[in-house]
Amino acid sequence: MARTPPPPAPQRLVERLRRLLADEQVAREDELLARGVSRSGVRCRMRSAVARAADALGYLVGATARAVDRRLETLGLAPPPLDPPPEVRDDLRAFFSHTIDPSDVMIRRGHVPAVPHRRAFALPGLIYLGADAGVVRPRGEGVGRPRATPTLVHELVHVWQGRVIGPRYVVIALVEQARQGRRAYDWRAVLDGASHDRAAHDRAAHDRASHDRAPRAFPVEAHAQLVSEAYARRYGFTPATAPAGPSRELRAVEEALAGLRAGRAPTLPGRAV
Repeated sequence: MARTPPPPAPQRLVERLRRLLADEQVAREDELLARGVSRSGVRCRMRSAVARAADALGYLVGATARAVDRRLETLGLAPPPLDPPPEVRDDLRAFFSHTIDPSDVMIRRGHVPAVPHRRAFALPGLIYLGADAGVVRPRGEGVGRPRATPTLVHELVHVWQGRVIGPRYVVIALVEQARQGRRAYDWRAVLDGASHDRAAHDRAAHDRASHDRAPRAFPVEAHAQLVSEAYARRYGFTPATAPAGPSRELRAVEEALAGLRAGRAPTLPGRAV
């Protein structure tokens, strides 16, 4: 039941988004410098401006997708909606600690008609599951207990991201997929990179220990993948393995789930949750 990462987003679209944001950033930076704002102040204001532009673009993409979905439904072309059983909804509410309610999201079992990539995706208020069933009975769960699939949980995390950090997550996810491909989903590589950066900048043992205790920030796709894998282990989709000792991966999972349930998203500038 592991989620297969989708192919990279079209490079042309991502480059167009990048140029649009870069042009706005340069123009605004020149204006602020001309008004005597310090360079640190310019950087702070520019991050806010880029985030607002990404939010506006993400909102537009989501609103357009929902309008297209309604039109497809009117024409009888939309795939059938998924109405999770009450016990599945209860499980999801408990897992997300009521920071997300699947009843508030249009979930469809299937793919967008005439689109070649039959992949799952999430936009604000809308999930298409592609080839994924959405609700199954995992092995080892005994008889009669349906569960949401890890793919559905992954997409619900994106809906959560949209509500916590804003619709910019749509733009961020497109850029991540175009630049990194499958590596965008590798949250363990994010941990490896963070450990390497900390060691390169600070060799003091006590400082490294304090950094290890700090909450980690993940790009949006890696964050969603981490949460869906934690869900898969908890509910029997993948075998649970007991770590031999203290595990930075286990700590990262615990921190991510605590933030998820608290509605908290520690951020890296412009690209992470």
